[in-house]
Amino acid sequence: MAAMSDPHLGWAAPSAYHRICMRHFASNFMTRFKDNILKHLVYRAALASTERKFNKHMNTIGRINPEALQWLEAVPLQLWALSHDGGRRYGLMTTNISEVFNSVLKGARSLPVTALVQLTFFRLNGYFVTRRELGANRLASDEQFTPYVDAQIQSRVVKAGPMEIVLYDHVQGLFHVKSRRGRTHRLNLHEKKCTCGKTLIYGFPCSHMIAAYQHRCVDFRLFVESYYTTQSYYDTWANLFHPIFNEDEWPLYDGPTIVPLDSMQRTGCGRPISTRLHNEMDAREGKTPITCGLCKQMGHNRRSCKNRNQRQQGLQKKLGEGVGKPKVVASNGLQKVKAGSSLNGSKTSTMIPPLLDKC
Repeated sequence: MAAMSDPHLGWAAPSAYHRICMRHFASNFMTRFKDNILKHLVYRAALASTERKFNKHMNTIGRINPEALQWLEAVPLQLWALSHDGGRRYGLMTTNISEVFNSVLKGARSLPVTALVQLTFFRLNGYFVTRRELGANRLASDEQFTPYVDAQIQSRVVKAGPMEIVLYDHVQGLFHVKSRRGRTHRLNLHEKKCTCGKTLIYGFPCSHMIAAYQHRCVDFRLFVESYYTTQSYYDTWANLFHPIFNEDEWPLYDGPTIVPLDSMQRTGCGRPISTRLHNEMDAREGKTPITCGLCKQMGHNRRSCKNRNQRQQGLQKKLGEGVGKPKVVASNGLQKVKAGSSLNGSKTSTMIPPLLDKC
């Protein structure tokens, strides 16, 4: 937090902009008002691409609970609403882009310091190597954009096909485009603006802009933000992790000796108790009930199943009844008849040829 608060380190405008994670924002809202309908409306308001849609959802929230509307309006809209963002967050509404490293470093918690550093080092190295090779392969095959943007552009090109286009000014690039649903959007190609708001939010042309660019025989790929190019993707993961030397090859350490405080040492054994504060997000929405693997009933597992003993007795009874009956096993083109225990306790087996098909 101290680094982000220091303006000399670059964590301030115009190099960086502060935004709120929508998942945590909605969790705080839910903790305060405890209403799933209102929480759903907050999500819809935050994800709205236009101010018209945003105001519609906010008015609905105000009719249901005026206090909730006041709580939302007290937070600056550009921090959590996509329609007021100004294209700063590229449609990213959560901190998943950084939280993903929790899965990369899964299992590293509560390890000793040396093991934790080693695990972090080798897993991050593998993470970088995989993505660096993916970027190099896409550069070698002349892929201009990342797979996600390629798929988005292709779907928007298909969507732009049946649209109706009307030109108003060829010099300034003023158009209006009518979609299949009858909705009309106004465009300004010189300012790269569309009334749907998606071009500014996501950083690549919306379907209406693509339809207008194709109408003027202009390559719309020139107007995709450079952040989405394959070269930018490769440059992100281009830094290398260098191999670690053997410990006997390390240079001699000439510095202070760090000794941990006695008060920080653990007195008990076992894993320490977690001090993490749980909130509304820790309760998984739509949690699937436990299903038993034995009786297939819900509400308990295999270990606590009441029918477990009965099932084991039934299996033992079936196994007991099967003693002495021959079993046929295919082996090397022959049918192997394996008999059970005989009267004198010996075991016998006989190999017989398979039956021939009748002509």
